[in-house]
Amino acid sequence: MKQKVILADDHPIIRFILQHMLHSSGVAEVVAEAASPSQLLKLLSTTPCDVIVTDFCMPDVRGRDGLALIRRLARVYPGTPVIVFTALRHPGLLRAALQGGACGLVHKAHDRAELARALLAVSKGRTYVGEELGVLLSAHTTSQRAHPPLTQAEMEVLRLFAHQGLATKQIAAHLHRSPVTVSRHKHNAQAKLGLNTDQQLLDYCRQWDCRLA
Repeated sequence: MKQKVILADDHPIIRFILQHMLHSSGVAEVVAEAASPSQLLKLLSTTPCDVIVTDFCMPDVRGRDGLALIRRLARVYPGTPVIVFTALRHPGLLRAALQGGACGLVHKAHDRAELARALLAVSKGRTYVGEELGVLLSAHTTSQRAHPPLTQAEMEVLRLFAHQGLATKQIAAHLHRSPVTVSRHKHNAQAKLGLNTDQQLLDYCRQWDCRLA
């Protein structure tokens, strides 16, 4: 029996291609589509599905980012596997997605059969990570032995700085923290990454996360 999938991506053409691809594979059928985290959550409240396939970086009117969405899905719909279908290449965020509750990671540049394999794996209760992303995560684990990892708070600040271009005071208001605390988190992250300026930090984020712009 085909798995029922709810598909979330802010690009209509990607949703169209994925819907056609999944239908052709015979593995799954798309029963609903969403273009934002808010739309996805609304759909899930009324439309039953077997698997959620979602992009990591989608604009949202409530400012909900990818990690927040994945954690919400894992908490509210614990029995529904979440596959992240993304162009993201930042190992820290990818690992955080798995730790937050994602059951699968598939890169948008992978072979088109990769998503079908991921759907089959999660339907059997397994976690699936595409081969290329698996290598990336493995290399990141090795590098962490030499460099202290970013904390969750530091990653939150970097995402808001890089994804949304927010200034320190704006990030502080968004996270309900003091500007001094936010500044310290950003400074600590720069030190761990060996960077000296905001521009270097932004360039680093752009290098690893293709969805900043």
